Amino acid sequence: MFRISKSAQCWGGVAVAAIFLTLAVPRAAHAVAAALVQVVNTASSPVISQGIGNQAAQIVQIECGFVPGTPIGNYCNLIPPSGIIPSPALNGYDVPDGQTLVVTSVDILSGSAAGSPCMSSAFAQLYILKYLVSEEVRKSWIVPSGAGTVHYEYPSGILFGPGYTLYAVVNGNTTSGCTLTLDMHGYLTTR
Repeated sequence: MFRISKSAQCWGGVAVAAIFLTLAVPRAAHAVAAALVQVVNTASSPVISQGIGNQAAQIVQIECGFVPGTPIGNYCNLIPPSGIIPSPALNGYDVPDGQTLVVTSVDILSGSAAGSPCMSSAFAQLYILKYLVSEEVRKSWIVPSGAGTVHYEYPSGILFGPGYTLYAVVNGNTTSGCTLTLDMHGYLTTR
């Protein structure tokens, strides 16, 4: 009869355990990885669940202009994909029902009509209407004198809910008499 030494039995047991663990680990690792990657889509922490094509269709650019002494020059327009603003310029951008406008960046050009930067600081004020009833200044920016274009970024966004109309930007610095062009970049999302 053939006898196996205790050390060989020990090594054989280790080999069988290693084979068993090798076969069992992928399932366990997969279960752990699946538990770590689970995403909960709640109202307090929403998760984007749209395709890239749908997101691109929701990108918006709104341009507002101000020319002192000419109320017709005060406007806000959605820039269409063609890049050509309709004529005559519309007076306001209405946030669509059931959606929220999220503005992620703003570019302000001072002295745009004159072709050179304003030599005194500008105080850009964005006016909005809520359901065409109450007017208010929603956001303000200071453009330093001689700055030309100033860029502001808002990674988490400035929100404008449904029923709001972005309709005018004015220079709140009454002594400046400076023209302004305000370009807002962002996207629409459902509430």
